[in-house]
Order: sequence, then structure tokens, then C-alpha cells
Amino acid sequence: MATADNHVKTGGEHLEFHNRLEVTNKFNPECFERYQEIKIRRKHRFIIFKLGQEEMEVGPRNATFEDLKRILPFSECRFVVYDQEYKSYDGRPVSKLWFVSWFPNSSSTHWKMAYASAKGRFRDNLEGAFDMQVGSIEELGENLGAVKDEDEDEGDGFDF
Repeated sequence: MATADNHVKTGGEHLEFHNRLEVTNKFNPECFERYQEIKIRRKHRFIIFKLGQEEMEVGPRNATFEDLKRILPFSECRFVVYDQEYKSYDGRPVSKLWFVSWFPNSSSTHWKMAYASAKGRFRDNLEGAFDMQVGSIEELGENLGAVKDEDEDEGDGFDF
């Protein structure tokens, strides 16, 4: 019978490694009910989902883009469903649902990979939303049209 040598780094301590993705790939069924509320009834402005947790953050209908910016964490990934309201070119009120993959530049690689691997299964249950992946608040604002470039009429922005 062969004996196992003690590992040098652990000093003989037996370590168990659990797959952290097992926890993060579980979804709360209530997430999809909340999505239907925002899609069909226009009951909320946004919903922020965190993998591996039961709770979600729901923005009331009168919430603004500024409220969403305040709630999004600076260094943690999230999935966000955002209901954007705007006026069309002919003045009609229009609404568009966005599925935002919030992967901030300062988040860990592990969480970016965990959210990227779970995105497909999560996204399949959210039909009718446009897909967007962003890494900063500025990028989110630009993609949603909430931030207008001041130099957009001035060419490339270089002063000579």
C-alpha cells in the first residue's frame, strides 16, 4: 500500500476545492417572473441580477438612469435588464428593453468568466431584449444614448 507524501505548500493539510461555478449557475425562478413584469406590464425601470443569490435589485418605474448608475457596483459583475424610454424621430414615445452584461474593468477574472459562462443559459430565458456588454458607466451611457458627446460636431476633437 502506497502512502501519500505531504504536500509542500499545505504542510500535509488535505484541502478540498469546490467548484465555485456550481453556485453561480443556479438561477432564482423569480428572476424570470420579474422580467415578465418589466416586459409585459412595464412595472419596473430596471432589474439587477447577481448570480448565486436569491435577491435582486428592482428599480421602480419612476427610477432614472442616474439611479441605475448609483446602484451598479464598481468592481462586481451583474446582469441588468433596463427599460429605456425615448422619443422616436417622429415624436412617438418608444420603449426598448436591454439585457446588459455589466463586466466592470476592475472586476476579477474569475467573476467575469463565471458570468460569461452563465450568460447563455440566463439570456435564453429573457426573450425580446437587446443584448449589450459594457465595462464602465461611461460606456453604458454612450450605448444607451444617455451621454451626448460635446465634441461630436467638431470632427476628431483635436485642436491645432
